[in-house]
Amino acid sequence: MEQIKKYFSGWDLSRIIRMGLAIALGIGYISTKETIYLFGSIILGAQAIFNISCPSGSCATPTAKSKKPTIEVKEYKPEKEK
Repeated sequence: MEQIKKYFSGWDLSRIIRMGLAIALGIGYISTKETIYLFGSIILGAQAIFNISCPSGSCATPTAKSKKPTIEVKEYKPEKEK
């Protein structure tokens, strides 16, 4: 029992959400017999149990460190023709 507590103490929110979705999809498969629910349940369950998702955090989006605008817009002032 102590090993089970130790295993689940290292789980973060994303693993808990993945396992919850896997269980929900498993229940959906049992009630509807649609195989897409079974595939989703297996994939999300395996990701949660083995803690596999994006390798080395490659799914993370970069955050901006400065509040500078990314596009600089200059006012257009046409010159008069002579």
